[in-house]
Amino acid sequence: MFGTLFIDECKQILKSLVYYIYVIILILFLTSQMSGDSVKDLKEPEKGQDYYGMVVSMDETDIMERTLAELFEEVDINSFATYPMGFYKQVILSDAELAELEGIIEECSGEDMDILKKQVSEHYEQYDQTTMEGAMQAMAENRIKVKKGFTYEEFCQKMERVCEIIGKGSSYEKKNFEGGVEVSSNYETELEEYNNICKKDKVTGAYMRLFCDYAGIILGVLPIFLGVTRCLRDKRSQVSQVIYARNAGAGVIQGSRYLANVCMTFLPVLIVSFILQLPWQYQAQTLGVKADVLAFLKYDVIWLLPEIMIVLAVAFFITEMTENIISIFVQVFWAIASLFSSMILKGSFGFKLIVRWNEAGAAALFEQQKSQLYINRGFYFILSLVLFGLTCLVYEKKRREGETIYGKIFKRRK
Repeated sequence: MFGTLFIDECKQILKSLVYYIYVIILILFLTSQMSGDSVKDLKEPEKGQDYYGMVVSMDETDIMERTLAELFEEVDINSFATYPMGFYKQVILSDAELAELEGIIEECSGEDMDILKKQVSEHYEQYDQTTMEGAMQAMAENRIKVKKGFTYEEFCQKMERVCEIIGKGSSYEKKNFEGGVEVSSNYETELEEYNNICKKDKVTGAYMRLFCDYAGIILGVLPIFLGVTRCLRDKRSQVSQVIYARNAGAGVIQGSRYLANVCMTFLPVLIVSFILQLPWQYQAQTLGVKADVLAFLKYDVIWLLPEIMIVLAVAFFITEMTENIISIFVQVFWAIASLFSSMILKGSFGFKLIVRWNEAGAAALFEQQKSQLYINRGFYFILSLVLFGLTCLVYEKKRREGETIYGKIFKRRK
């Protein structure tokens, strides 16, 4: 019976206009985001290049000196970029507040502000800032050195005061700068990164992480519409009495529905990722690397499937409880909050619903953090099963009470 119901559910989904809208939006979003990452970008670095790009450094000295340099530049123009609710907000400070920030910079560096201004000015004069690469390199290599004996703990304390003055959502919050800072890369670092992409990621793995980064954003929201549509279909078609009278248990009915929605939501993701992986397989061959042809499947299952499962589980549970579309608003709020909860676009997974890795590469850093990703995705996998179990309990309760008129489980308690 389960198999028959599952196939029927899949057929019903294929007849749904909402499903095709989901597929179209998914394809347009992913192809537009991934089109900017050309296969030609991957090549072995050469010695003597003018610019090797940027790399994230977790070194405490790098963090202190780069963060101080950013603070110095924002103090200099009295314009501070903050993201208190995930969206940009410019902060302008009073003269007294600026003076206090200048004092903090002087305490950290042991240098007078006038001397620091002269040093920074001389630094930028060394670069050709008429080009994008030159301007980026000048900014990446700008540092304010900390004074001798100044510890990382003291630096964190000073930054706490900076955050109190500027407000929430700045670069000076510990959770933001402790994720690393971007510094200028060099030949040795880029060669190691290139070798890691070829040997550890086998090229395709590196780009599948970037795919999952983009796909995770859109999948944090889109599946909720499919789940809500399915749960409300019986109510719209007024067949609740027929469904409730079936001999099949709530687990079989809801299980076939939930599994069908998970599979049909996941299927387009698999197909798109497989197609987008093909150019990278070809690129691997041209570099003499044996590509991991199953990378798309591994990353999709580990990274994206638990996210789809939890979003659909939320849709099923809340919609079965309330029989309205409130779960859409809940899920959209959750996805936006997760997306903007951190300024770190690479790693620091925690228990975020939408996890980020906005770079095709950084294999060594991913190796350090992948256990966090497994814990995160495992948590959401289990949570989705728990919510699905609760959905079955709610559904069974409504069936036993002959619920066909009032709909919401809350109403019956009046």
